[in-house]
Amino acid sequence: MANFTILKQAQVFIVYNNTKYNLDVTEDIKFSQTFTDNTYAQKTLHEPHKLFNASNIKKANPADFSFTIPMYEQNDLKVVYDLLVDFKGATDFTLNQFDLYIQLPHDLYSISGCVITNGTFMIEKSENLKLAVSGEGEKLVHYKSTNDRSSKLGEIALLTEYSRSSNPTHQKVDYTQVQVDNTTLPSIYKISVELQNKVEWTENVTVQKVLDIDSSTSGDTVVYPSNFVLKERILAGSIGQYVSDQVNSFVQTSKTNVPISILAGKDAQTGFQFNMPSCSFTNRNNVAAVFTQSYDWRMNTNTTDLGNTIINFNNS
Repeated sequence: MANFTILKQAQVFIVYNNTKYNLDVTEDIKFSQTFTDNTYAQKTLHEPHKLFNASNIKKANPADFSFTIPMYEQNDLKVVYDLLVDFKGATDFTLNQFDLYIQLPHDLYSISGCVITNGTFMIEKSENLKLAVSGEGEKLVHYKSTNDRSSKLGEIALLTEYSRSSNPTHQKVDYTQVQVDNTTLPSIYKISVELQNKVEWTENVTVQKVLDIDSSTSGDTVVYPSNFVLKERILAGSIGQYVSDQVNSFVQTSKTNVPISILAGKDAQTGFQFNMPSCSFTNRNNVAAVFTQSYDWRMNTNTTDLGNTIINFNNS
C-alpha cells in the first residue's frame, strides 16, 4: 500500500552556522525549483516535417520557499528574524545564507544556500504576532532512498542543536501605537509592515560549466545558481485609520522626510518595534459605509544596523 506524503507530518528545520534550529511553521509552507528549457528548432530543408522543437535543459532557476512562524516571547525562532533583517557583518553588506530542510516520515527535502528575500510582519489585533518569510536558494534536493536520507540526517545529527524552551509562549497583539510625523494616530484598524531584500543571482551558465555537468559523476544534469548580490532593500507598509471630524488632518496629503514609529505586541515594551527616522508617505481617502484613510509609507533612512536601530523585536 502506498504511503502518501502528508504536509502535517512535516518537520522543518534550518542549519545555520553549523547549528540546527527546529522551527514551528504554519501549514502555508511551500517550496519548489523550476528549470529553464532553451528549445531549438529541428526543422531543416530536408526534414520539413520536424515541426516540434527539441529541449535543452541545462539551467536551474533559484529554488523558492515560503513559510510563516509565530513570534514567541522566547528566542526559539528569532534566528529566522535575524536572517531576514541583519547584514552578514559590520562591513559585509549582504545577507547570511542557510540550508532549509523539510523532513517527512518517508521523505527528506533540502534547499541549500537559502537567503530570505521578503518578510511580512503580521500584525492583527487580538491575534498572535507572526512573521511570514519567503526566499530563494541554490539547489532543491530530494533524498529518495532510505540510505541517502539516513546518511544526510546522520550528518545533521553531529551538529549542535539549538536548545528550545519547553513551553514557548505566543505574543498576542494587545497593544498598538502608531506615530506619523510625531503625531499619535487614534482609531487605527490596520497595520502592515514588509521588508524586501532584492537579490540578483549571478549568471552561472558558461560553456565550461555545461561541459563540467556533462562529464560530472555527481548525477547533476543542470547548472545551479551559486552566488547572489543584494541589490536593494525596501522597508514599507500601510496604516489604515478611520476618518472622523477629529481625525482628518492628513487626508489626501503626502509628506517626505517624516519620522514614523509603530509598536505592536503585548504591551508598549514588547513585540515588534519600528522606529524609522525618515519616511515618505501618501494618504488616500477610502469611501465606504464608514470612511477610512490609508497611509502608504516607505522608509528612506540608510543604516548599517537595521536589526538594532530601526527594527526591533523585544520578547520580554
